[in-house]
Formats: sequence, structure tokens, C-alpha cells
Amino acid sequence: MLAAGVVLGLTASAYLVFAGYGVLRRVLNQRQIDRLAEDLLRARLQTALVEQADREQVRLHWNGLRKFLVDRKVTETHDTSSFYLKPHDGKSLPLFHAGQFLTFRLHVPREQRPVVRCYSLSSGPDSETYRITVKRVKDGIASQFLHDCVQQGDLLDVMAPRGDFCIEPSHNRPTVLLAGGVGITPLLSMACSLTRSGAGAETWLIYGVRTAEDCLLKDELQDLTDTNPNLHVRVGMSGSPDDAAADFHGRISIDYLKRILASNNYDFYTCGPPPMMKSLVADLREWGVPPTSIHTEAFGASSVQVVSAAMKTDSEVDENSDNERDTGVTVNFAKSSKTGTWTGGAANLLSFAESLDICIDAGCRAGSCGSCVTAIRSGSVKYLETPGYSCDDNTCLPCVAIPDGQLELDA
Repeated sequence: MLAAGVVLGLTASAYLVFAGYGVLRRVLNQRQIDRLAEDLLRARLQTALVEQADREQVRLHWNGLRKFLVDRKVTETHDTSSFYLKPHDGKSLPLFHAGQFLTFRLHVPREQRPVVRCYSLSSGPDSETYRITVKRVKDGIASQFLHDCVQQGDLLDVMAPRGDFCIEPSHNRPTVLLAGGVGITPLLSMACSLTRSGAGAETWLIYGVRTAEDCLLKDELQDLTDTNPNLHVRVGMSGSPDDAAADFHGRISIDYLKRILASNNYDFYTCGPPPMMKSLVADLREWGVPPTSIHTEAFGASSVQVVSAAMKTDSEVDENSDNERDTGVTVNFAKSSKTGTWTGGAANLLSFAESLDICIDAGCRAGSCGSCVTAIRSGSVKYLETPGYSCDDNTCLPCVAIPDGQLELDA
């Protein structure tokens, strides 16, 4: 009897333990299910917030021209000023991608038509105002107008931010930003974006100027360096061989990059004068940097051609040289009632039109802003480089296009 009681007791204890284990397991499983449900709900909420933010950005984006008030005008150097812009309607601004630009339609005295120009945004994408930083250029109609005539309180006609020379805040690859002169503007915006997003990747900003007096936005550069331990700023001066403020002397070169970088395994973004970009892009290619890791910003036909040539290897140039330009074809400009024979001497259709005294609005002259979009009445074009701005069917960007046989444009 005693033995039977012991067996029954042990059996009952085992049953209780087993039953308790089952209850505990069900509780734990339920908690896991609850946690998964919470995670799913949190993910759905995050997705909804992102979608709402995207819809808000689309709503804030505008087509055509919008009036902007010059809220502040700040002299940065002897030949460079910054313009802080706020929307005249008082509505919020859409975020832009760091590195993008604004297109302006300027009403310059004594000019028969508005002058269209593009200027990179030099502020961070999360700023409450848009900022451009403009250098006075000799014989530059737009830059001299902005410096001499535009003051605080004036209104300017502005198109929404555009351009594909940009970097996302989540960018997490080692990056080198190469800037020359006023070319610092889009790269400073990129540095601001990466710093504020907390991106942890190694980032170098190499900035070339002539003298210390030409160095733009020095306080902001210092603030970024102090804030972001992953950002390394180096300033080189080509016209001040003894200036102690310089981190290196002379122009930015591939030899200098090889000295400070651990390898060529970086994404390179460069903006500056055409000779600087031509040499750096060609040298980066020779160093083994793939074209997909080299990003450039060029405004103006000469800059586009220089960078385009530097991006191509000798074999690519030879392969394309015989196929790029058809000659002896007729190009008709319908609205202007003018016709010309394409001989291949012009850089592109925009330059060809201007040689015939035909005016087509143009901003960046690099296929990025879309200001020169022109309808094709008949025929077709081919692009010397893939444009950053997407055209509708039966339209083209004359600034980066050439005729592909007989052509008639609505210009």
C-alpha cells in the first residue's frame, strides 16, 4: 500500500509538473504571439507614416514657377554671396535630395527674354529655407544681376529642386566629396545630410581653393567636423604655398588622394571647374575606380563635354567617335521659320539653334533641369549622354542632343 501511495504521489507530481509546463509554454507562446503582433503593428504604422510623408512631399512639390522671397543676402567672400529663400505664399517647402539644384527665371534689365540659370542648393535638405551660394562670374549676366541688383525682400521666380547628382541620408558607403571653388555648394549639402542622418560610414570632403579668402562657409565646415566624427575635411590652397591654414598645398590630385585614402573603394562625388573635374575623373578611372562609383555635377555645355570625355576610356572614345554625329542633314526650326544644315560643328542642337539666332530657354545646359524641353515635329534625336531629366515622348533636350537624321523642332 505504501509503495502504491508513493507511486501515485509521484505520478500526481509529474502530472502537475507537466501540466504546469504546458501552462507556462502556452503563456510564453502567447507572449511571443503578442510581441509579433506588436512588431507587425509597429511596422505597419511606420509604413503608414512613411507613405503619409511621401504624399505630403508630393503635395508640397510644385510645377512650373513659384515666387520666392529673398529672406537674407549674405556676403561670403569678395566675390560670393548666399541667398536665403522663403516661399512667398508662406506654405511649407518640400524636402530635396542633397546635391540638387534650383532653376531660376531671372528678369534682368535690358535683356529681351528672361535669363534661365541653375544654382546648387548649399543648405541641408531639412532646412526651413532654401539657400544658394553664387559666385560673381566675369561677363556672367545672371550672377552679376544677383550680386548687384537682387536684395533682401525681392521676389524671384523659382522651379522646384531637380537633379540626379545627389546622395540619400541613408547612404552608408565610404564616400569622398571632391570640391573646387564654388563647387563646394552641393557637396556641403551632402555633408550636412550625412551628418544629420547619423550615417556611420567614413566620409572625406576634400576642398580646393586658391587662397584662404576664397574658402566658402568655413564656420559650417568646422561645425560639421566637430559634430560628425566620421567626416574628415581637408582644404587645399593652390595660390598660397605658405598659408598655414591649408591642410595641403596645390590642387587636388590623385596622388594626394592615394596618400590619405586606404584604397580606391569609395564612392566619389566631384563638382568644380572643368579642368579639375577632367583630370580627377580621368585619374580616378585610371586608378581603377568603376564608373558607377564616380558621380559628377556639370553645368554648361563645356563642362558636360569635358566630364563626358574623361569618363570614357580610349576604346570607348574610338568606338563611339564614328557613330555619334550624322552630318549633312537638315534641321528645321518651325516656329522661327529657319532651317540649317547640321555639319557636326556645333556641340549640340541648342548651340546649333543659337548659331542661327534662335533662342531656346536653357538653364543647366547639361540635360538635368528640363528648361530647354522642345517638341519634335518630325524625325528623331540621339543623346550624347543620358539626360538626368526625363522627357515626354516626342520631345527632346536640345542641350545634350544631336539630330538622328532629318529633324524638325517646334522652336
